[in-house]
Amino acid sequence: MKSSNVNGSNADSLIAKGVEVNGDLLFRGNLEVNGKITGSISSQEGSMTIDRNGEVDAQIDVAVCIIRGVLRGNVKAKSRVEVYKTAKVDGEIATPVLLVEEGAQCNAAVMMAEQAKAKGQA
Repeated sequence: MKSSNVNGSNADSLIAKGVEVNGDLLFRGNLEVNGKITGSISSQEGSMTIDRNGEVDAQIDVAVCIIRGVLRGNVKAKSRVEVYKTAKVDGEIATPVLLVEEGAQCNAAVMMAEQAKAKGQA
């Protein structure tokens, strides 16, 4: 069982509040974003969480993407995307499974499994 850090997070990697990252970010495991990322983010099997304080302006290619903060950009998720009521999303989402909580601000073009495969995005 994985233990939580002092912030109560189970993330392997953390972009903390007040931290800004520009460029290409590759990770393994679980990434939690409370700061700001601009660029591209990718992981073959990893899960990414954009927390309430997080702001991401990037092209994202991960297994699972959980959005509770701000996302401007395109997401390609191999497994699923979850958009919660505190989220603000602008861009495109390509995923086989999409969960959107009532109240989320989701202004995105969505491609589910078959559409995404046809366009080479999943």
